Amino acid sequence: MNFLDVIILGIVEGITEFLPISSTGHLILASHLLGLNQTGFLKSFEIAIQLGAILSVVVLYGRSLLINAAVLKRVFVAFAPTAIFGLVFYNTIKKSLLGDSNVVLWSLFLGGIFLIIFEIVHREKDAQEEIISITYPQALLIGVFQSVAMIPGVSRSAATIVGGLMIGLKRKTIVEFSFLLAVPTMGAATALDLMKNASP
Repeated sequence: MNFLDVIILGIVEGITEFLPISSTGHLILASHLLGLNQTGFLKSFEIAIQLGAILSVVVLYGRSLLINAAVLKRVFVAFAPTAIFGLVFYNTIKKSLLGDSNVVLWSLFLGGIFLIIFEIVHREKDAQEEIISITYPQALLIGVFQSVAMIPGVSRSAATIVGGLMIGLKRKTIVEFSFLLAVPTMGAATALDLMKNASP
C-alpha cells in the first residue's frame, strides 16, 4: 500500500462514514479495486482509519456527550451489546468476514433493498424528540441493531437509525444518537484491534 492508496482510501472513508452505506464495506471494495491484498495490516488499517472521521463527531457533539451525564449513560448502554459481541466474535469477523468482497456485495445489495422497503412503509408518528427521552431498554435495543453492522457491508449508521425509527424515535434524534454512539464504538474497535495485533 503506497501513499496514493492511503489518500484514496481516506477519501472513500470521509465520504461514506456518515452515510448509511457502510464505510467499511466501501473501503474493502476500494482496496480490492486498487489491487491491495487483504493482509492483516490492511484489515487493521480499514478499522483504524474510521477513527479519524469519528473525531469530527467529538468536535461537533463532544459537549453533549461529555457534559450531559444522562446522554452519556444512554450511549454506553447502547454500546454494550456491540462491545460484548465484538469481543466474542472478533476472530471470526477479522479472519473470515472482513476483507471478503462477496460478503460486502451481498450485504450492500440486501441492505439497500431493505432500506428502500423500510422507507416506503415507515411512518413517523408521535416520535420521541430528545435523546434524554430514550429509555435504557430502547438504548439497549439500538445497540443490538448496531451489532448487526459487525458484518462487513452492513452500515452501522443505517442499522442504528432503522432500529431507532422502529422503536419510535424521531429521525433527527436517532441520527444524532447514532453519531454519538459511533465514538465509543469505533474507539473501542480500533483499540481492540491494535491490542490484538500489537507486536510482542
